[in-house]
This record gives sequence, C-alpha cells and structure tokens, in this order.
Amino acid sequence: MSTATASTTAPIAGRSTLGTTASFALHDLRRLSRDGAMLFFSMVLPVIFYLVFGQAMGYGDEPLGTGNTKAYIMLGMALYAGITGATAAAGQVVVEAETGWGRQLALTPLTSGQILASRMLGIIIRAVLPVAAVFIVGAVTGASMPGSAWVLSLVLCVICSIPFGFYGMVWAQIWPTETATSIAGTSIVILAFLGNVFMPLPEAMMNVGRFTPLYGASTLARWPLTEGQHSVAFGEGFVEDPLWYAVANFIFWTLLFIGVVLVLHNREKGRQ
Repeated sequence: MSTATASTTAPIAGRSTLGTTASFALHDLRRLSRDGAMLFFSMVLPVIFYLVFGQAMGYGDEPLGTGNTKAYIMLGMALYAGITGATAAAGQVVVEAETGWGRQLALTPLTSGQILASRMLGIIIRAVLPVAAVFIVGAVTGASMPGSAWVLSLVLCVICSIPFGFYGMVWAQIWPTETATSIAGTSIVILAFLGNVFMPLPEAMMNVGRFTPLYGASTLARWPLTEGQHSVAFGEGFVEDPLWYAVANFIFWTLLFIGVVLVLHNREKGRQ
C-alpha cells in the first residue's frame, strides 16, 4: 500500500512543480506584453544604426567572408539589438525590488532554479524580437550571406544575447533603482565598442577587447560569415581568432553572470 502511494505521489509532485514554474513564466510574459516602450526602442535604434553604417555607406556591397559588408554590420547590430533587449529584463528585477515582489516570491514554494527558468524565458523573447527585426531589414536592403549562414547566425545572435539578461540582473540586484537599468544599458554600449561590435578596433586594442564579454559573442555571431575574422581599424586586412577562444570566452562570462545572479538572489532571500 505504501509503495503504491509513493509511486503515485512522485508524478503528482513533478506535475505540480512543472505547473508552478509554467504559471510563473506566463505571469512574466503577461508583464512583458505591457512593456511596449522597451521592445520599440530595442528594435528601432539598432535598425537605424544598421541603415546608417551599413545600408547608407558605399562600401556595404563589398565582399566580405561568405557574404558582403552589409551582412557583417547587420550581424553586429543584430547582436547589439538582442543584448539590449535581454539587458532590459533587469527592469523586471528593479520593479520586484521596489514593490516587494521579491519578498513575496521568497514565501512561495518557487525555488531559485524555477525563478531563473522563468526569467530566462523572458530574456529569450526580449532577445529574439529585436534580432529578427534587424535581420528582416538587412534581408530587404541587400545584406548577403548563404542561406545556411542566415539561419545559423540568427540562432547564434539570440544565444549570445541571453547571458546579458543576467548581466542586467546583476546591476539591478546590486543597485535596485531605476538607475540600474540605465547603467546596464550604457555599459553595454561601452562593452560593444570593446568587443568590436560597432566598428573595427585597432589591432593593439584587440589585445584588451579579447577579454571582454562581447568579443566572444560577436565572434560567434559572425562566425558563419567570417569564420573568426575581425576587421582592423587603421590598417588593412583582418585578425583571426580560433573558434575555441570565442567559445571559451562566451562560456566563461555566461557562467559568471548566472553565478553572480544566483549568489545575490540567495543572499537577498536569506535576509528576508
């Protein structure tokens, strides 16, 4: 009798845990649907940047890698768009801190892993929409790549954007005010320059940029087009990085951001 009871309890508990996580995720998505201003600006500004620096310039149709220069610029702006959208998820943490929602979560059966999974879903959606917007504009304005490169680079842009949602959460948890979102967004711009996302760096600056969070992400996002080549400012040609370096850079910063978020969340929950 006890064996039968145990065997039926486990699936019910599993369904309950899954249902609780799904309900919380849907709650977050409903809040996301009301955040129209963030979605608008995270899409429009990167598209404008692409049109100015890619479409409007005379060098856009020059061949580069397996495509053209427009595609190279498009991928950089798409990655920036996805990262901007993902970083904006920090605003959710700010609201939770100001309204006391975090204290309410601490009293629920939700675990840190369940909350993290729900937030990741929101981050993914915030990243996918801006990336897709830049890709659509690039496709209709002459960005050229093989079909497989379009698909793979879009997936990589989204994947490489996701860790920066947790980067935004770090700022929001350390400094739980509206200012945290602005700081996170501004610092992303600086990291994008250091990561060779916006414009080519001098080769000497790349020795610093290689250790920054966006350098590995930008290398991976552009890999289907350039296979690790980065254009160099004030010189001719490219510098080339091996794939393992970009992967190691990306994994290191991803684990660091997620680890810091979990540590800060558990510390806050312990205080409550």
